[in-house]
Amino acid sequence: MNSAWTVFRKELLDVMRDRRTLLFMLVIPTLSIPVLMWITSGAMTHFLEKLAKEKVDVLVLGQQHDPKLVDELRQRSNPEKAGNRLAKVLEQYGLGEKELALVKGEGKEAFVRLLKKKNVDPKEFIGKVMDSVNARDFDATASNIATQAFPPNFRIITKLDRHPDLSPDDDDYKDVLLNAVRTDEIAAVVEIPKDSMKKIKDEDTTRITIRYLETSDRSTMALKGLKRIFKSMSKRMAIERIKAHGLPEGFAAPIEIRAERLPGPGLLVKLMSQFLPYMILIFSFLGALYPAIDLGAGEKERGTLETLLVAPVSRLSLVLGKFGVVLTAALVSSLLATVSLAISLQAGFLSDLSVLSGEAFSFSATEAITAIVMIIPISCIFSALLLALSIFAKSFKEGQAYASPLQMIIILPALVSILPGVKLDWMTASIPIVNVSLALKEIFTGNLDQHWAHMALIFISTAVVAGLLLWFAAWWFRREQVLFRS
Repeated sequence: MNSAWTVFRKELLDVMRDRRTLLFMLVIPTLSIPVLMWITSGAMTHFLEKLAKEKVDVLVLGQQHDPKLVDELRQRSNPEKAGNRLAKVLEQYGLGEKELALVKGEGKEAFVRLLKKKNVDPKEFIGKVMDSVNARDFDATASNIATQAFPPNFRIITKLDRHPDLSPDDDDYKDVLLNAVRTDEIAAVVEIPKDSMKKIKDEDTTRITIRYLETSDRSTMALKGLKRIFKSMSKRMAIERIKAHGLPEGFAAPIEIRAERLPGPGLLVKLMSQFLPYMILIFSFLGALYPAIDLGAGEKERGTLETLLVAPVSRLSLVLGKFGVVLTAALVSSLLATVSLAISLQAGFLSDLSVLSGEAFSFSATEAITAIVMIIPISCIFSALLLALSIFAKSFKEGQAYASPLQMIIILPALVSILPGVKLDWMTASIPIVNVSLALKEIFTGNLDQHWAHMALIFISTAVVAGLLLWFAAWWFRREQVLFRS
């Protein structure tokens, strides 16, 4: 082992002097995750906000059947008229559509946490909201405020320029609408039935049809906006009907659903438990990839392998020393990737997710140690396998060619932590890579106490495979026809 330790220190020093190795082992795992997530989330947010603010045309057919309803639709779809005062109140408190969308549907507790994070007094804020909407019975939830302050930006039209007399009874009706949406002439179509006014007057239900194109982002956005508007209009009509009959406010809603989260893991923990296992496995493999190829095929290409072989060191010591360097790179890379993602979710640009769960991502020392114990043997597998491939390769380029398909084999089972409904049981615990991915997911979710037996099986089986691969790499390194392939 002294010889192996000497080789380890020598190889580690050589690797640390190589800028490319430092790049793959330290810089990329640390910076790639937050930068990638920042670019992805930032781009999605930018284009969604741009799409939401863009004014689109919505065709309304059958205006003559219910002019009052169409007038209200036109008024509610004009941001300058519908939510101007409320939007200004939100702007004073540093709140926008993005912040409200974050807590929309998450209950009043999440909304209160958002207000406190913005140093806003909830009572004072609710009072200003009530004054701006001029309605004391307004339910000031995040969803209702967002709907009122940021209505869809529609321009209601009643006819197409190229088909002014279009009617639902025409044979080519749907084809004309499809072409109009595909060419961005309109975003969606609202069809008012002939008996709409009568049904509303008789306190019945009028059925309005919205036609949209599912593959068009503008069209699906218009559909969501129209649904919000008609839902709000329907609620207003229901309140008027209840008051007209002198009925209590709860008459139209005999059952009210209120979802309350149990004091357990929230959204932040869920996201971390899904992405962390995948990131750990991928960067463990990538961290071992470059050093392994460099210490095998790279030595051959540089012509330094022969010098190393004539040193008074056994082949086993050489393999163990090289293996130790590759394993160190794999563990450091996976650890940096984990820390980088955790910081991005807690203190970085995604820290607003903590508003939803009301908690930060953390786990106990036992869970941390168990996670490391799970990572070590799978990193040993990656290191031994890559080192064996590198020893077999004749050049650095050939080593990369061998490792590329192996990378795809690693990525697919590592993705299982993101898939919904896949559980850690005795069957999944016996599948390589899948078992470690699910084990890490259960650890980060806080379910370690439910899977001690599975953890033991995964560690033992993974350690056995790692030992066999390390033995194979050592045996492979002893074969002259492998080391000096021509």
